[in-house]
Amino acid sequence: MNITVENPYALLLLLTVPILAIMMTSWRKGRIILSEKIVNKTIFDKISVRKSDRFGLRRAITLFAITFIIFAISNPQLPGAKQLVNKESSDIFIAFDISRSMLSQDIAPDRITKAKLFAVKLVESMRSERIGLIVFAGAAYVYMPLTNDYNAAIDFINGLSTEMASYQGTAIGDAIEVAEKAFTQEANRSKGLIIISDGEDHDSDAEKAAEKASQGGMVITTLGVGTERGGMIPDNSTGGANYKLDDQGNPIRSKLDASALKKIATKAQGSYYNIGDNTESLKGVLDMVSKLDKGEYQSIDTSNNFSLYPFFLWPAAILLMIELLMGMGLLITKKQTHEV
Repeated sequence: MNITVENPYALLLLLTVPILAIMMTSWRKGRIILSEKIVNKTIFDKISVRKSDRFGLRRAITLFAITFIIFAISNPQLPGAKQLVNKESSDIFIAFDISRSMLSQDIAPDRITKAKLFAVKLVESMRSERIGLIVFAGAAYVYMPLTNDYNAAIDFINGLSTEMASYQGTAIGDAIEVAEKAFTQEANRSKGLIIISDGEDHDSDAEKAAEKASQGGMVITTLGVGTERGGMIPDNSTGGANYKLDDQGNPIRSKLDASALKKIATKAQGSYYNIGDNTESLKGVLDMVSKLDKGEYQSIDTSNNFSLYPFFLWPAAILLMIELLMGMGLLITKKQTHEV
């Protein structure tokens, strides 16, 4: 039986149940000590209207009720019948630069981390589109095909690293060509490509590739990562805080090539933004996506899962009602005892 939990973090509240048990027991002991200081136990038993408060039982009932409520909040679910449904969306590929220059720290904490954070925000803002991921350095390849599984897309983005690149370079042209081949070939649907890169040392064929892709209906938006002043490229291969050196032994300064990225975007009816301005960049990308033609595709809908929370909520309500009646003395007749 494949049970999923809609709100798994709610189960952390179960850690409070034993704490509540200790607090209730401590409160009970304090009440007993206080009552014995005020009046003799024998006299208290004679004048007490309620001959027994069954504290141990009431405590157990309360804790069980709280436990059931926590399970209800977490909402365990059984898988419902899977249905094939038709949906409309644009197809968007995010091409991500994983070359070593993305380790430069001219923006905090470094270019690749900043780019990953922005890409996650981008995916979260495009939850009605199909999204795919392409990674490139000296070569490009599809890292994740088009999908509407946004949680998987975020996981893939978080896993990006410059260590994934077999060859160094910035093959933006290759990334554009890979995207062209990966898009579904439908005449009634335009395609969007978002390139996240520092643009440095890009291949000379990138502009030609962008122009060719544009003729096939692709719109390209480029997002620059870094600053034109640039920064050193960390190199930890020899240990210590070293930097990548040129042939003369001088530290290499990597700079954002905004001009190159602007030319690529212009060739494919797109725009250029620097992710240093998160708000403007996000707005620009979403504006591009909103203008793309929507296409229809089939998807398996599993949103009709069967929620099990009523099976926890009703027992909790019944237990709380029983505890309330016991607190009023309606279900208690036994002789008073100082049970803990």
